[in-house]
Amino acid sequence: MRTTIELTDDQRAKLLTLAAKRRLRGYSTLIHEALERYLEERPNGGRMGAGVRAAKAARKARGTLSEAEAERMRRRIAELWKRWR
Repeated sequence: MRTTIELTDDQRAKLLTLAAKRRLRGYSTLIHEALERYLEERPNGGRMGAGVRAAKAARKARGTLSEAEAERMRRRIAELWKRWR
């Protein structure tokens, strides 16, 4: 299956360099290998368990936190979701 992913210029350059060292024509094989390794290391299919738990905790605790605690939790959840994408 084909898909589109966003890479930085630096990431693309590093992938092309590594592909050339391995005598590959492109970096699709490298992306495939990295994705397989990532999914194997996460038994829950790659989902960020901590992010899901934090979101559930936030929903449960709605109305019981101080505004400062709620803001800290919102920031933490946002950080976890950024890493998930």
